[in-house]
Amino acid sequence: MDKFLVLIVDDSKTVHNQITKAIKNITLENKPIEIESVYSYREFKSVYEPNKYALVITDLVMETEDSGINVINHIRHTVNDTKTRIVLMTANPEKVPQELLIRDYDVNSYIEKRSMNDFLLKLTVISLLKTYKDIIAFEKAINSIEHVIQSSKEMNLEELLIEIFFQVRSFLTLKSSNIEIEGQIYLDDHKIFPPKTVNQTSKIHQKKSVISFGYLFEEEILGKHVKIIIGSSKQLSDIDKDYVKALLSNLKQSYFYTQLMDIENELVYRLANLVETRSEETGEHVKRVSEVCYLLALDFGFDKDSSLIKGASGLHDVGKVGIPDHILNKPGKLSDQEFSVMKEHTLIGFELLKNSRLRLFELGALIALQHHERWDGTGYPYGLKGEEIAPEARIVQVADVFEALTHNRCYRPAWPIDKAIEYMYDMSGKQFDPKVIEIFKKRLWDILDIFKKFKD
Repeated sequence: MDKFLVLIVDDSKTVHNQITKAIKNITLENKPIEIESVYSYREFKSVYEPNKYALVITDLVMETEDSGINVINHIRHTVNDTKTRIVLMTANPEKVPQELLIRDYDVNSYIEKRSMNDFLLKLTVISLLKTYKDIIAFEKAINSIEHVIQSSKEMNLEELLIEIFFQVRSFLTLKSSNIEIEGQIYLDDHKIFPPKTVNQTSKIHQKKSVISFGYLFEEEILGKHVKIIIGSSKQLSDIDKDYVKALLSNLKQSYFYTQLMDIENELVYRLANLVETRSEETGEHVKRVSEVCYLLALDFGFDKDSSLIKGASGLHDVGKVGIPDHILNKPGKLSDQEFSVMKEHTLIGFELLKNSRLRLFELGALIALQHHERWDGTGYPYGLKGEEIAPEARIVQVADVFEALTHNRCYRPAWPIDKAIEYMYDMSGKQFDPKVIEIFKKRLWDILDIFKKFKD
């Protein structure tokens, strides 16, 4: 992605000029934006291609009073484009069907034209381009993880080590797209990457190196000494280094186990941990929720699938990668409009994970979608009720809510344990499945021991 493509849909040339003037010089991580303009819903349909545009800014009233709604409906439902970010504008706020938009259309921002100014336009566009970039990068990382796991069944060790390097590079560029990463791989002191056929005198190697930090990772696999050297233009965090170690450690395990569940769980944990780090929550949040889910799932009757639920539960909030930072980390209560944006993380997570070949990601998609549904039918995104909600999602919700209540968040301090327990009991049959709460009561001391073990 060398640029961000923005489409403006409005029947006023004056509005086009105002928006274009305000945002045309925006760059994000050295990538410019390119602006296209159309003046009606009819014209929009003739040019729109799914996943082509990073952002669509559309007016509400054009050739008809609901032209903007038709634009949004076409993007989200007709062509099923969930990645493109959408801004709805209007000079007639009284005509905006607010409940319909919040419930059905996944609109990412809303601007009243009478209050529109250059600063607001720039702030909105930059925020939504960042979330679009993160969604695309995260999707690539998920696909890369899936590829590595599937390939481990087919590739020899040399090929798989090279695949792991590219997975590491994808993981690091997810966090910082302007980072430079180089790598060398040795197998029993024999260099296998980069290949000798790479021309060391090429123009690429003549440019001044920006690599400032080097990291060595070693492991014994199949009796062979594996050594990977990662060169980076930026200092790697402990999470980054831990991720590389986990990849090598679990690659070693894959040659001794016919099932890849242990590998998948570790990769999922690292992936989920990255999202939690972005949302300024501790990495132990994912671990605590996963361990509690495992306990609850065992007593619920899942037996063999308890480990699968444990791994998939770590993906419940992956959709937060598509929520703007100012909402994700707001130190206070969200407004109704901000909360409607926050709700989107369930749909974004589902879209990122669905249709995977891995059972873990497939279940993760279901959990991501349903973990905010409530037993009494007042949850989101679809208002499912009772056993309409998947039991795995009901289990994750209990674990996630209790963990969240008892630990600090950016919008409130941790509740006392007694108050949190009382809330969980009171919400049985309302927010939570009564069966899961009965298991929660029985396992309470074990759950509190987990919290102590994985303390921040």
